[in-house]
Amino acid sequence: MQVKRLKLDNYRSYTKHSFDLHPTATIIVGPNATGKTNLLEAIYVLANTKSFRARDHELVQHGSDHFRIEAETNETKIGLGYQTGPPSAKKVDYNQVKRPLSRHVGTLPTVLFEPNDLLLLSGAPTLRRRYLDGILSQSDPEYLTALNTYQRILKQRNSLLERFDVAAVKNQIFAWDLNLTTNAAIIVAARQKLLAHLNTVIADLYGDISGQVVKLKLGYSPSINLQADYAAAFMDALVANLTRDLAAGFTTIGPHREDFTISFNDSELVAVASRGEIRSIILALKLAELELLTSEAATPLLLLDDVFSELDASRRQYLISRLSGYQSLITTTDADVVQSINLDHSLIKTNQLKNYATN
Repeated sequence: MQVKRLKLDNYRSYTKHSFDLHPTATIIVGPNATGKTNLLEAIYVLANTKSFRARDHELVQHGSDHFRIEAETNETKIGLGYQTGPPSAKKVDYNQVKRPLSRHVGTLPTVLFEPNDLLLLSGAPTLRRRYLDGILSQSDPEYLTALNTYQRILKQRNSLLERFDVAAVKNQIFAWDLNLTTNAAIIVAARQKLLAHLNTVIADLYGDISGQVVKLKLGYSPSINLQADYAAAFMDALVANLTRDLAAGFTTIGPHREDFTISFNDSELVAVASRGEIRSIILALKLAELELLTSEAATPLLLLDDVFSELDASRRQYLISRLSGYQSLITTTDADVVQSINLDHSLIKTNQLKNYATN
């Protein structure tokens, strides 16, 4: 599904703006603080119903109480609106007919590559969970339902753990734990299946990028024993861990705390791989995400937020060579990058737009 036109109303630095998007590549160029990432982020928010870098209320332009994003595609007009409230409200509509958020995610799949992704393997586990959740939420409706349910129950369980009445907590927590473990099992099974698939493609993608033949293997790092039935094992672990959870005031184990690792020629990646090798692996992971969503969901939009300046010439050219066949939005401060993208494209120069701001 291609986006032909994007309209923004009170979204960050854009009061009322509309943009025609090129079917192949739209390059958004301009100095820093002129709204380049805001524009690319709007597509991401429309597709995923949340931002990759801010909370909902932070997306509303200063002085307003709402924002709206609307995309005209080949098939329909998709809109997402947010009202600050109270109570706050977020709604999606297709041709002005309301649609549940859960049925919308995955309809307009996106693959985002932004500078923080270059910390994917060395940064916090949150980045790696976001990578897995981003793929699975857009390609597997059951996963998205389980993840949303798990997060809601987790929040309620954590609220219960903050109480000082231990006896009351013990009397009430079993029902929450039962529902939590059922959804956790769905989440972990899907993550393991995804990692198994990535293990079949990641080494070849890395070889294409780097010209090197290496052994790469991704492995799931659970917080409980994966040899047993996950739901039952998780339930046992929650019971055994209750004293610790009460002391901490939150749930200390589960999919929300889990991670994945990657080995490089049978050694721990971060211990042996060079900076360039790590960047090639990260690029391979993003391309694997692109290929998987193409095969299991729909052809995704590719969102590249100022990543060309973070890649050397060879990796930059390889990434450019893979853009064919996808609609891409690319932000950059570098006019030389524009010249290097040998694809049909249109330009949006953000410093020439009226009424841009720095939020």
